[in-house]
Amino acid sequence: MDDKDPFGTHDWSDDQVIDDPAENRLKPVARTKRPAIASIVIAAVLVLIGVAGVVVLAMTQYLPTGLFVLAVALDLIVVAGVAALLLVSTPRSHPVRFWVSVILAIVMAVGNLGVVKVGADFLSFTNKIQAPSADMVLYDVVVSTSGINDISQLAGTQMGQVAADPLSDPVQAKVLSLVNVSFEQADSWVDLTSAVAQGSLPSVVIQDGFMQVLSDADPATYASLTILTSFEIDSALASTAPPSTATPPAASDAFVIYVSGIDTYGNVSTRSRSDVNQLIVVNPTTGKILLVNTPRDFYVQLRDRPGLKDKLTHAGVYGIDVSMGTLEDLYDTTINYYLRINFSSLVTVVDALGGVDVDSAYAFSYGGYTFHQGMNHLTGAAALAFSRDRHDFATGDRIRGENQQRVITGIIHKLSDPSVLLGYSRILDAVQGSIQTSMPQDVIAAQVRQQVASGRTWTVDSMSVNGSDGSEYTFSYPGQRLYVMIPDQSTVDAAKAAIKAVLAGQ
Repeated sequence: MDDKDPFGTHDWSDDQVIDDPAENRLKPVARTKRPAIASIVIAAVLVLIGVAGVVVLAMTQYLPTGLFVLAVALDLIVVAGVAALLLVSTPRSHPVRFWVSVILAIVMAVGNLGVVKVGADFLSFTNKIQAPSADMVLYDVVVSTSGINDISQLAGTQMGQVAADPLSDPVQAKVLSLVNVSFEQADSWVDLTSAVAQGSLPSVVIQDGFMQVLSDADPATYASLTILTSFEIDSALASTAPPSTATPPAASDAFVIYVSGIDTYGNVSTRSRSDVNQLIVVNPTTGKILLVNTPRDFYVQLRDRPGLKDKLTHAGVYGIDVSMGTLEDLYDTTINYYLRINFSSLVTVVDALGGVDVDSAYAFSYGGYTFHQGMNHLTGAAALAFSRDRHDFATGDRIRGENQQRVITGIIHKLSDPSVLLGYSRILDAVQGSIQTSMPQDVIAAQVRQQVASGRTWTVDSMSVNGSDGSEYTFSYPGQRLYVMIPDQSTVDAAKAAIKAVLAGQ
C-alpha cells in the first residue's frame, strides 16, 4: 500500500507503471481512460431506442411540425448528452457520474419506448379500422321448416336465385362447392321466398339483407323459413365502378361523416339494413359539430335505384355507397367519409371507455334497464338498450334517433376527457374489429394534429328531420304496403340549412 494512499482508495487498474531510474521507484503514470463495455452497450441501446422513438413519432404524423421539431430536438440532445456522459464514465474511475448517467439513460429509454408503444398502437389501430374497398355480402341458403336440416339433403334439387343479382356467378360457384343443385332464376326475391314457404320450391339462395327486410315486412312468411347455412361473397367480384378520385378536405376544412349503425352482430363489413343514420358535420376551424338524424323508415329515393321510393334503412342492403348517395341527394351535400358500427360494436366501444354519461329526456325502461330523466351513466349493454327502444314512445323512431344522438354525444365527450388516455391501449384493442371508416390514415393524422395544435373544446349540437306516419309500396318489397315515415320537407330544408351553415363556419 502506498504511503501516500493509506486507505487504499487509489485505483491502480487504469494506471501504467514504469521504472524511473532517477527516483529508483515505481511511479504511476496516467493513461487515456477507455469507456467500460457496460457504458458502450448502454449508450448504444439508448441511442437506438431514441432513434426508434423519433422514427415512430414521425410515422404517426400526429404532432404539428413546430412541436414535432421541438420534441425531436430535445429528445436527441438529451439522449446524446446522456450517451456522452456514459462514454466518459466508468464504474471504477467515476462511480457517481457513471450511475447517475445509467439512471438517466434508463429514464430516457423508458420514455422513448413509451413513444414507440403509443405510436405503434395508434398506427396499428388506424390501419385496422380502415374499411375494405368493397363490402362483404352475406348470403343465406333458405328452406322451409319442413324438416331439411342439412344442405346435403338438397342434392339434385332446384334452388331459386334472383336473376339480376350482380354476384350471381360467384354465388352459384360457392353453392355448388357445397351441394350439387340446379338453379331456377326469377326476377323477385319476394316471389322466390314465397315459393319456398309454400313448398313449390325446395330452397333459395338470397342476400341476408333481404331476409332482414322480410322479417319486418312479412313476419309470418319469415317464421315459416329456416336459414340452412350462410356464406360471404366479396362484392368486389361484381364491381366495375372506378375508384373514387375525390380530393379529401384539408385538415382545417369542414367535412361530413356518415355514421351507419347496421342491424347485425359480428362482421362490421357485412351489408345490412342501416338502422342508425347520422350525419356528423365537423368544422375544425370553429370547433362545431352538428349531428343530423334521419329516421330509419324515412321514405326516400334510393341512389341509382329508379322507381319506387324506399325506407332509408333498406339502402344499406345494397351497400354503404347507396346509403351515402341517398343521404347526399336528400340533404344536397357531400359526404366525405363514413363510419360503420354494428350493435356489438356499440357495446364494445362504450365498455372500453368505461361507460358513458347520457342525458335522457325521458324516464323509461327497456331491455332490463331503467333510465331516469336526466343524466345516466351507461354500460355498453345499457347504451345499446337506450339506443334501440322505440316502442315505449308515442313518436317511436323519432325518439330513438334522438337517443342515439345522445349516446354519440356521450361518446364524444368521453373521448375528449384526457383521463381516457390512461387506458388508451385497452380501448384500442377493444375497438379494433368493431368499427370501420373510409377516412384514410393520413387524414386521421391530420385531424389529430389539428386538435393538438388548437386544443379546442368542441361544441356539439343535434337535430332530427321529421315526418308523418304512412303506408307505401317500397322498392325493396313492392308486393305490399309497408310502414314508412313521409318526410316533412320543412324539417329537411332546416337540416340542409344547418349543414350548410356549419360547413361555412357560421
